[in-house]
Amino acid sequence: MSTPCAGSLSAPRSPRSPLWRAAASAPMRVSFAGGGSDLPGVARQDGGRVVGAAVDLRIRVIVEPFDRGWVRMELAARGQESALRVITRRRSDPPRDDLAFRLLEATLAATGVGDGVALRVESETSPGAGLGGSASAAVAALFALRAAVGEAAAPEELAREAVAIERERLHNACGAQDQVFAAFGGLLDLAFDARGCSGVRPLAIGCPDLVPALSAGLLLVDTAVRRVSGEVLDRVDAGAACDAQAELVAAAGEVARGFELGSLALVLSGMRRGAAAKVRLSAAGSAIAVSLQRRLDGLGVEVLRMCGAGGGGHLVLWAPPERHARILDALGPCLVRRPALGAPGVRLDPG
Repeated sequence: MSTPCAGSLSAPRSPRSPLWRAAASAPMRVSFAGGGSDLPGVARQDGGRVVGAAVDLRIRVIVEPFDRGWVRMELAARGQESALRVITRRRSDPPRDDLAFRLLEATLAATGVGDGVALRVESETSPGAGLGGSASAAVAALFALRAAVGEAAAPEELAREAVAIERERLHNACGAQDQVFAAFGGLLDLAFDARGCSGVRPLAIGCPDLVPALSAGLLLVDTAVRRVSGEVLDRVDAGAACDAQAELVAAAGEVARGFELGSLALVLSGMRRGAAAKVRLSAAGSAIAVSLQRRLDGLGVEVLRMCGAGGGGHLVLWAPPERHARILDALGPCLVRRPALGAPGVRLDPG
């Protein structure tokens, strides 16, 4: 399947109001290899490739009719009402430039649903977690806003629009993998060019036991450090990024071949190769991973690297399950998540 997800935003629409309540959720993601080759400046050289999976950590967005002439936006950590952040403004007021709400303002503008609307975002993680949460929020918000006015949107359209929002409206340096994983879900092999995602292919999996075995050994380690991905990417040396491109793409190809052959060893080899390429791409962005690798030396960790642009957020760690107890002891109070791979893409939620 080849489904391009590149393009620009549609022309602005006149403000309209939701007709009814709509709730949608989209998954976050973990890339196994190739992350960084999806950046526009890198992908325009010889193309990029990312292999990864949507995971069962989801961003939920609820859209409801509100008082005409007003817009209300809420950001909430699930189960933590004390962390609720709320902005209520008149429709005629300029959009808020608060960093936490800029993405929501941009989705409202992109859909034209900007009058008499309440928009609530619920997440299990805080922003800057390195798992593509902002893209998941954008995709879920676009889907819910459209559903609230009786419109449907295909996954490729949602991914394209979410990328354009970040690049054109928010002027963020960002790749295009997060939005595709959020929209499509599953385990994917993605191709990229200078404009964005040029091809989406579900991973061929040669052995039914491979994904459960990979999932069983996978841990997501929360570093408790949060960062803005665009700021991290702005500090990446363009020459180093282009030099690392070939190795990033080759690592993604090795992981894809491992899935196709049903070889966990080959998948892990490609993941290690990609991790080493990411260190070369940005030593500063991978500093936490390098430090933790030394700390866990001798405990049987086979893969360890930063998620996303690096510099904070989460680390991907893989080790055989029988080694997890000692690794978790060494990690101490860190929050560790055990993600299920291949979560479904954006969808309407009940309630």
